[in-house]
Amino acid sequence: MSVELYKAIIVGPPNVGKSSLVRRYQNDEFREAHTATIGADLSAASFDFPEGRVVLTIADIGGQESFTGLRNQFYQGANHLIMVYDVTIRSTFDRITDLHEALTEKICIQREHFLGGSLVANKSDMKDEAQVSPQEGQLLADILTLKFFETSAKTGMNVSELFHFAAAESQRLRHNR
Repeated sequence: MSVELYKAIIVGPPNVGKSSLVRRYQNDEFREAHTATIGADLSAASFDFPEGRVVLTIADIGGQESFTGLRNQFYQGANHLIMVYDVTIRSTFDRITDLHEALTEKICIQREHFLGGSLVANKSDMKDEAQVSPQEGQLLADILTLKFFETSAKTGMNVSELFHFAAAESQRLRHNR
């Protein structure tokens, strides 16, 4: 059986739940206490598809501005971009467009091809506190040509689906080139 390696980067403003999404997927756990990611954390997940096994390296990039230079090293070779915002904090949603533009410019200039991606509305279990509607998220995802996911790292809602899509889309895009 063949094994294909891909890299997904998960990015977004600080405190939107990027690491919590990865932890929920990798260990099926959630921690209420928050610890900021310093620089980047790397992990890997394996997926079996009819075409063969896919190993997805997940680069969880810290959201603080002070890590911008370091983050650039992790962008190279990315196959899938996972952009996360917190539905309970509008300002995190408002930053997505500028972040997407800066990232796709850095990643795609080197490769001149379409980069698959996902827009993630995290903390979607907190509907009463939401400042961003699912319709706004879907509209932005459509504009940016991203797949839209409403997730909750706390409950696990759509977390597996998100990472499964990242692996499948990475594979699909490589085979369609």
